[in-house]
Amino acid sequence: MFVHGSGHVGRQAFPQQAAAFPGAAFPVLPGYGDQEPAVGDVAAGAHALALRASDADGIVGYSYGGVVATMASSMEPPRALVLIEPALFQLSADRPATARLIERLEPIYLDATLTDATFERAFMLALDGHDIGTAVTASELRSSKRSRLHGAPWRHPVDAAAIRETPTLVLTGGWNEEYEEVAAALVGLGAVHEVLPGHGHRVIDHPDCSARIRAFVEAV
Repeated sequence: MFVHGSGHVGRQAFPQQAAAFPGAAFPVLPGYGDQEPAVGDVAAGAHALALRASDADGIVGYSYGGVVATMASSMEPPRALVLIEPALFQLSADRPATARLIERLEPIYLDATLTDATFERAFMLALDGHDIGTAVTASELRSSKRSRLHGAPWRHPVDAAAIRETPTLVLTGGWNEEYEEVAAALVGLGAVHEVLPGHGHRVIDHPDCSARIRAFVEAV
């Protein structure tokens, strides 16, 4: 079962894996696609995944989807958990790069004056200085509203004990300090870590990604 991040959804989020795993499930999380975002979507998505976890060979979570997948695994431990550049910054909040990231972004999430039109612009400016402009189109407004209502990924609770008890593989691209700190924290909880470089955050596009997922799940 493949859990998308905050960009494309369903099979579109995993083009390589959709071809490599034709029988896999690619659910659309609450608040994505044509659904209107709402407070509680992240918890609802984790609960829905947990209900299906026992029928899956493993759960694969990408980016923000890694947070939702990990929350689900705390409710119903899967046979295997694969996390691809997961936004589990709550696990590495005491490490320097992650601490700086949270320091930049936390004020954005706490700013009640930001609206659907302005939130994502403020977020991107704080993240990397990129000005995407004010949200105008229906798609832009929905994306900004989703980011605002779904909240900071480090605010969602994950159970470290459940991670220790679940065979876990974490894949990163080796390009970003924050994601490498998350991976190091997961290794400290017993995860296996592999780096697949050359594709930035989109490790899912690495030509060996699907094979690594398959090998780990089958070994478990």
